[in-house]
Amino acid sequence: MELLIILVLLICGMALLVLELVVVPGTTVVGIGGVALTIWGLVRVYGEYGSTVGSSVLTLDILLCIGLIVYSLKSKTWKKLAQTEEIDSKVNEIKAKVSIGDKGKSVTRLAPMGTAFINGENMEVYTATSFVDPDTDVVVEQVEGNRIKVKPINN
Repeated sequence: MELLIILVLLICGMALLVLELVVVPGTTVVGIGGVALTIWGLVRVYGEYGSTVGSSVLTLDILLCIGLIVYSLKSKTWKKLAQTEEIDSKVNEIKAKVSIGDKGKSVTRLAPMGTAFINGENMEVYTATSFVDPDTDVVVEQVEGNRIKVKPINN
């Protein structure tokens, strides 16, 4: 029973160390737990079976850890977990045609960015001149890619 407990400690410690190095970024509880379980298992081996068996288990543990890390980095196991789909969408893609001179109404406060209702759609816009309160008439001053610059219409 004692040998089974020691083997479980060493195997769990190795597994946590491999996870720390391959999957979990940085130094985390997983890595610290892996080191702690491995050291605890090795201390129990040295205490129960002496220095000869303890040194042999230590050497075997180090070799197995290195072998598992090399295998996990080279194998195609991790490709099953990786995302393989390509993302082809674009952020803030303007679907409605907006041109200079189009008029609309601010929906939110433009400070300096906000939302305006132009050509039947809510769009993210910005103003460079001042803050614009909600429900203020605005006109498109410039369209540059997906950025729409507006200015308030002075009545």
